[in-house]
Amino acid sequence: MQADVLQPLTDGGRLSLSAASLRHLPLIREAIRELGIDDVIDELLPADPRMKASDADCVRLMILNVLHGRVALYRMADWLQSTDPEVVLGTSCGARSFSDTRLAETLDRLSAAGTDEVLSTWAARYLSSPQCPEEYAVHTDTTTVKLYGAYNVEAELGAPVPAHGHSKDHRPDLLQLVYGLSVQGAAAVPMCVTLHDGNAPDQTVNRFHIDQLAGLLPPQHDVTLVADGKLCDPNTLGRVLDSAFHFVTLVPRSYNVRRDLVERIRLDDEALPVIGQAHQRLKSDPVRHYRGRSFIAPFKITDPETGLTTSPDMRMLVVASPGLAQREEGVTAANLKKEHTRLKKAGNALAKQTFSREDDANAAVKTQLGTLRFHDVDVTVSSEIEVLKRKQRGRPRKGQEAPSRKVWRAVLSEIRVNDELVKVARFHGRHFVLITDHLDTEAWPDERVLATYREQHVIEGHTGFRWLKGPAAVAPVFLNTPRRIAALGLVFILALIVRNFIEAVVREALADNDETLPNLNSQATARPSAENIFHYFRDVRLLRATVDGALTHSQLEGLNTSMLRVLELLGLTQAIFLPGPWKIGGARWRKARM
Repeated sequence: MQADVLQPLTDGGRLSLSAASLRHLPLIREAIRELGIDDVIDELLPADPRMKASDADCVRLMILNVLHGRVALYRMADWLQSTDPEVVLGTSCGARSFSDTRLAETLDRLSAAGTDEVLSTWAARYLSSPQCPEEYAVHTDTTTVKLYGAYNVEAELGAPVPAHGHSKDHRPDLLQLVYGLSVQGAAAVPMCVTLHDGNAPDQTVNRFHIDQLAGLLPPQHDVTLVADGKLCDPNTLGRVLDSAFHFVTLVPRSYNVRRDLVERIRLDDEALPVIGQAHQRLKSDPVRHYRGRSFIAPFKITDPETGLTTSPDMRMLVVASPGLAQREEGVTAANLKKEHTRLKKAGNALAKQTFSREDDANAAVKTQLGTLRFHDVDVTVSSEIEVLKRKQRGRPRKGQEAPSRKVWRAVLSEIRVNDELVKVARFHGRHFVLITDHLDTEAWPDERVLATYREQHVIEGHTGFRWLKGPAAVAPVFLNTPRRIAALGLVFILALIVRNFIEAVVREALADNDETLPNLNSQATARPSAENIFHYFRDVRLLRATVDGALTHSQLEGLNTSMLRVLELLGLTQAIFLPGPWKIGGARWRKARM
């Protein structure tokens, strides 16, 4: 906050004027309160009367910091002092109450209370609220959190162990933790978040989340679990069904049933019906469609209780993807070149070898050339007489023949592209297969199955991992212990809940009113991002006039029509940007079904 103290007034008082940048922070403060995050933290971590700032205050400050875009969780008091602490935080605590040590204590207390407990307590309240639908999808995925610096990698009860593993950040040289996230519905409301050992496989994380969700989601809710191909294995799907969940997931390329169904579509040579439309970046882009057909086929499922394996009928949806078709052209060309180079190299190696038997030469051809995906080859295996080096010293006797032996050689004479194999590979490459236990095609037509799976982007995109690893910068992490990393991860998830909530409410209100707002490029959009919404408030400042410390006047500056419309859509007023009281009478959030 910037302040200028003027000359004393004629009556002896002292006038002080100040200006503070508020931006969208009071909006975040009200969203935190509306979502009940403060209440959950106060319930699990009761306020200590000896401390000016409660743990709920500290968590609120960290969420504000993250959604402000600063995300440098140190020297928070200095950052807070540059705003208006009273308005931004909604508390009379001074900025100096939030030292780095105090915030670290809050992270430790969050870890001790259990990050799963904090999030599940909030989620349980949300799931019992009228805003929560009873039929929805839950999207699950994993990523990796890379770590810089030295860490104690010894196992600690309740804490993940940093380790080297498959890095989704392409940094195998760094220690990492595996980050698992489950979100509900198209609004991407986080339900479950976990940190696991750096070398934990995705299947382990998925099964852990299934167990967590089974204990959290009400039994009367109709839940469909959506995930990538790591969910598709007999043990994991058995756990999903045992938890009374439905599922939609991708069948990996390694499964024979996927290859057989795509081949069946290819041999039928019939046009598939349209079941969806691909996203258009620009209105001028040509319309592209998803086409597909579903089949009923048995699939192995393992019961988690008995370990017995059965093969119940499942529904397989074969989908022709326009995106994969475009991508496949480049992939096939690269694979063609790669295989040709490999075959040429193998042919050169074979030409330098000799074999004592014809069978050995043929076996070497099969081994070194390997499986041919795109090419045909001409290989000639023939025998010849190989002259050996004489063992005796001196000149050979007259008429004495040089020692020799019969050997076989394999010569690769020609490499040809097999157009039919290339055509088949391209056909398989532009199709993918989904599997689901939804057998009722009236309640769950092919269009709905595909649309539900395509919503997986909510966890991978800006409402999930892309935000966490982009503007939020959950990685890299520099904290000292995995426990604090887990607690900080919870703070980022709570910030993500607030972000997605504001975005979802505004988008639903715009849809209800058939209305648009300008985006960052001044183009009309009915689906503004949260960052777009926050940008409307970029110039909001609060001017204060006080006499001897008593507020006499306050005024907002930097208001614009888009900001005022957002407040109306949310059911809020400008009063949230003014000094207390912070429970604004008559101002309430627009209720939305997230």
